[in-house]
Amino acid sequence: MTRQLIGIRPDHEFESVIERMRPLVGEGTQRRVYLVDGLDDVVIKESKGPFHHSNFVEWTVWHALERMREEISENEANPDLIDLFAPCIAISHSAKFLLMKRFDGPIQANEIPAKGIPFWFNDKKPSAFGKTKDGAIKIIDYGAVNFYNALNPRNRTFL
Repeated sequence: MTRQLIGIRPDHEFESVIERMRPLVGEGTQRRVYLVDGLDDVVIKESKGPFHHSNFVEWTVWHALERMREEISENEANPDLIDLFAPCIAISHSAKFLLMKRFDGPIQANEIPAKGIPFWFNDKKPSAFGKTKDGAIKIIDYGAVNFYNALNPRNRTFL
């Protein structure tokens, strides 16, 4: 069942695979993070509020990064940008639920990369980062984006 959670899916499909009887993987002000029944390589982020902004932003950012990689990877100033972010796999129709690849975290403050993090990414606390089994640092919580900085043409270099 869980392997079919790809793309945009009905909310009830996420509800049916959340392991609510086990402790939360994490919890922030906006969301709770759950394990997924039968899988240890993904988590489901459940939005707490009526407006599911953080899940929607992460889904949107992830897919923008994927598209950039496909279209302009050889011309992109930072071709490794997509490698910094935890992949989003599925989102519910309402955006209340987001299925994301799981990484170990949080990291220590001194492990946060000094370079390479996009200027528009606002949440630079250790709990926003995770680590692969090989020790690579990943951004696992990127729902806080400064859209003014990201979209402001003054922050762009034009050819």
